[in-house]
Amino acid sequence: MSRLALNGTFTNGLIAALLSLRGVALFWIVYGLAHIALRLSLTRTLALDDSRESELVQTLALGYQVRQPPLYEWLLWLSQQGLGTGIESHLAVRYGLIAVLGLATFGAVRAAVKDDRWAAVASLSLAFHYQVGWTFHEWATQTILLSIACMASLHAAIRFYERPATGTAVFLGLAIALGFYSKFSYPLFLGGLVLATLGLGELRARLADPRLFLSAALTLAALAPFVIWIMRVRGNVVAEVVDHMIPVAQPYAVRVVMGLGRLVRSLPAFLLPWLLFVAVLAPRAFMRAPAGAPAASTVERLVLRTMISAALLTALGIVVTGATNVRVLYMHPILMVAPVYVFARVARLAPGEGVIRRFAAFAAAVAIFMLGFRFVAISDNPITRKLARGLLLPYAELADALKARGITNGTAISIAVRDVGNLRAFLPDLRVTSTASLRAERVPRRPSDARSCVLIWTDGQESHARRLAAVDTLTIEKIEIAAPPSSVLATRGETWFLARLDPRSPACS
Repeated sequence: MSRLALNGTFTNGLIAALLSLRGVALFWIVYGLAHIALRLSLTRTLALDDSRESELVQTLALGYQVRQPPLYEWLLWLSQQGLGTGIESHLAVRYGLIAVLGLATFGAVRAAVKDDRWAAVASLSLAFHYQVGWTFHEWATQTILLSIACMASLHAAIRFYERPATGTAVFLGLAIALGFYSKFSYPLFLGGLVLATLGLGELRARLADPRLFLSAALTLAALAPFVIWIMRVRGNVVAEVVDHMIPVAQPYAVRVVMGLGRLVRSLPAFLLPWLLFVAVLAPRAFMRAPAGAPAASTVERLVLRTMISAALLTALGIVVTGATNVRVLYMHPILMVAPVYVFARVARLAPGEGVIRRFAAFAAAVAIFMLGFRFVAISDNPITRKLARGLLLPYAELADALKARGITNGTAISIAVRDVGNLRAFLPDLRVTSTASLRAERVPRRPSDARSCVLIWTDGQESHARRLAAVDTLTIEKIEIAAPPSSVLATRGETWFLARLDPRSPACS
């Protein structure tokens, strides 16, 4: 047999192995391990979202911030008990959840099309979905959980509509609880799903099934600890969300027009370039259905109507509140389930072994390409050298400088949450806080925190530092870390300023 034939046989065998639940699981595990290895080889500096989580999860608590539910922090706290406070614990949670999202997508699509192979290619297609294949590597924490919850809730709903049973009602209740514990935008998806069900006569009666009371009871029971915490800290979730969604005071009418315009632009942008790639790989699915083609299934129509209803609920929310902070990265509760609808349509209008294999091969090729592309994007190379890369800030060297000054525990305060989150990653015994923290409660003080308290800031933050302490009357130490000679694995230079405060001062509480 020729070498070309052997290569073709090997490739075909590899693709065939991917087209199953086991193959999908292995793909996402290998995918995560490869990206973890890449990230650890380039820099251990935490990205901004991970820095914020590092600052939040210094203790195990029922809640951390009023703006977001605490499930991601709980997972990170658990990870840090085994892997420490460094980047390894963050990567384990992040790529573990991305793998779960891949499996949740497989489950939801299989429930819709009843075909493991199409479910597999839908899951693999997330590798060329911009939100998953690019932004989830450094950005997003709770949003990954939200994406899983939307897929799991849709999967559970499909199963309940088709074969209502007590076990399926439990699955649905737990999926909905996961949604509420993931992100407060989840009700947009859930509301869209309920409205879509009401609009389909063949499914409407399912909403009267008494077993849904079990789903609701499970959801409420699961949410009780966080609700109790919200009441204890007197948090106002609605006010927090509205304040986040209306960052600038403007006339109401101007805000509504601006918010709706951004929604119209963000909806198609969220699906690109993923939808374009799918259209190229299966063009027949995007043309008018030929005569005699199978009609859209109830599930296919349900998913489409769910997305449309969720978008309309979002538009209604913009009209009611005048929200303007409407961006592509907030479209997950509306469009994250798009692969279920799109691949149900592809399987119906463009079936065939060749289409399935094209999708699997393309997804694997893109996954390999993106690994190399991320290396270029993160590393200090001639293409990206002049970019302001927060991932290359020298926090390991800053931690070493603090160690040399005897600062390994006590309290460290900084204007920037990126600073304190990274310091805790490298100095796990530090108690850290930031003026930009989202914590609803202060981090509890330990006996060792009475011995040391330092304030750290960078150029341009002097005025903020003065608001925290009378730094002009204190001895200020300059910590200047020069950029090393340029190389692919080089970090950037940075200058910090350090002032030692009285641990009993209010700023250190």
